[in-house]
Amino acid sequence: MKKRSIILVSPKGTRVQSVRVPLWAVFALILMTAVGIAAYFVPLDKFILTEQELAQKKILEEQNASLRRNIGTTLKTLSSLTERTERLWDQKERHVDIIGLSQKTPTRAAPQQKTAARSPSSLSHIGESEEIIARFVSAASEGNGKFFDAIPVLHPVAPGHYVISRRYGMDLDPFTGKQKMHYGLDFAAELGTPVVATMSGTVSRVENNPIWGRRVTITHGRDFRTVYAHLGTVRVPMGKTVRRGEIIGTVGVSSGMTTGMHVHYEIWHEDKPVNPETFLFPITVAAR
Repeated sequence: MKKRSIILVSPKGTRVQSVRVPLWAVFALILMTAVGIAAYFVPLDKFILTEQELAQKKILEEQNASLRRNIGTTLKTLSSLTERTERLWDQKERHVDIIGLSQKTPTRAAPQQKTAARSPSSLSHIGESEEIIARFVSAASEGNGKFFDAIPVLHPVAPGHYVISRRYGMDLDPFTGKQKMHYGLDFAAELGTPVVATMSGTVSRVENNPIWGRRVTITHGRDFRTVYAHLGTVRVPMGKTVRRGEIIGTVGVSSGMTTGMHVHYEIWHEDKPVNPETFLFPITVAAR
């Protein structure tokens, strides 16, 4: 191993001493000196995150990611609410024209700003609903004029006694937390509130479903079918002919997967789900 000599000279001029030091020791001494100087001017703790700081950093990153997701969901919800408001105004004006009422209610306010463009899927859905309504308007005008007998326009729960807790369309499933299609309207109401048939027809199914709880299906004319799920009680047997507005059950504690007392209401036309708000008249009472 190579060594280097260090010569020690006394200031008094005495004899010279020579010390031989290994080469690695010289490099180690230089390195320690450099590290000591760097540590003096730049503290190393500036570059070292403690365990607590790392945990806080992870929490902040997760919170930021959650906020970004919530912002995206909120924007989609605002866009959906804007579209629904426009559809409800259009629906109200059509109904007023159809039944010949004078327009005494407040007129639609001009939108200050368009928050989001309508998607092709929503436009398609609106077009299908418009086609269904137009078809029955035409049939009513050619027949006896009883337009509201041709479609399920009644609310399954009397207006003023419910709030809509969940709407038709893509939504977060309360049990899985994932996006899922919701094919109906949820009417939250108090225990014992009557649930009525929204259109005359025949009870085609009464069941106690493991997911939907007590569920009643009514088959109507003109290829309509309505479904009432999560009922507290059922008051009609299968095969019974019911009139529009007849009580078929009540809101209450139901079996199945439910987050609270409500009736889940669906409308099917020609075996396809339809947004019930397309047919409800007058405008529904929504949860704030």
